[in-house]
Amino acid sequence: MSLQELGIIHKKIDKKLVGFINYRGEIKNIPSKLKYYFHKYKDYISGPPIAVIDYGVYSEGGKDIDICFLTTRSLVRDEIKTKFLEEVEVLSKMHQGSYDNINDIFQKLFNYFRIHGITGTSLIRLVFHKYDQDNPEDNETEIQAVLHKWDNRLEKNLNKILGEKARKEVMKDREKLFTIESSMDVRVQWIKDVIVRLDKAANDYEKYDILSSCAHDFSQKRIDKLKAIYEKTEDIDKVLKEMHKDYDWHENPIRKGDIIYVRKIPYNREGYEKAITIDEKKKNYCHCPLVRNYLNNGISPTFCNCSAGWYRQQWEGILAKPVQIEILKSLIKGDDICEFAIHLPLDI
Repeated sequence: MSLQELGIIHKKIDKKLVGFINYRGEIKNIPSKLKYYFHKYKDYISGPPIAVIDYGVYSEGGKDIDICFLTTRSLVRDEIKTKFLEEVEVLSKMHQGSYDNINDIFQKLFNYFRIHGITGTSLIRLVFHKYDQDNPEDNETEIQAVLHKWDNRLEKNLNKILGEKARKEVMKDREKLFTIESSMDVRVQWIKDVIVRLDKAANDYEKYDILSSCAHDFSQKRIDKLKAIYEKTEDIDKVLKEMHKDYDWHENPIRKGDIIYVRKIPYNREGYEKAITIDEKKKNYCHCPLVRNYLNNGISPTFCNCSAGWYRQQWEGILAKPVQIEILKSLIKGDDICEFAIHLPLDI
């Protein structure tokens, strides 16, 4: 079904100045927070409230949520601070009524992502166009799933590293084949052809530099926490010790001298453990929606440099210095795991 048939809208949202309050909690608790803060800061508010949920940061205390109010001026009032919500592209869908069945809208949005092989960020925005606690059937809430614009990043990196002519050649047919409504088969075939053209146009380091800068965003809040540990101690092992407290996100990296080794954990651990065949295990292991079901379709191993970027942004963020990520094993290369070596700067 098309976006129009599903009632889903693809749009760009401009940068917005907001006052915000950060807290840990659950979606069901957002309305009561909205009511409290709306009355407290109503003199500064210039538009509908927005809740930004960051699924890249969570703990036993609940989801990481920013309650945001559009404003025309900088604010520092009690617990409220000011920031810009960055310009983003989203797929959005309206929800009418109470929040008891809002998960159905989430599911419809994410099903579209899954079916078309579209990558989102860890951010979801809820825009409360109309909120009536006494008459919940009148509520109007917009759910916005923020897109990870992989192709935009690729285009920018190609232009920067290889120049405009190479960028045009590598990216050709993008407007026809890599749209928001392209089928997953078409999107994957375009990427497959892109990597073939990139393999011809660039050397190994250029390919690494281009694709690793396209990776899915790792939580900046998580990086900042680890960076603070390193800045305070200048001890890599203390950073690794902190990482080992959170296996799901950091995968227990091991340091040997000036190299850190890390293996990807399965994307779907339950499915991986129940899988019988090697192919089933690989499909439940791979994290990339554009590779998971196409492992035997001849995608160049060069594409896994994108996955290497997950670790590049972590460690360059922690150390504030360039690192080199080496792909030791990957499913596309025929291995049954994905393993990476993080080469630390010599002065570290």
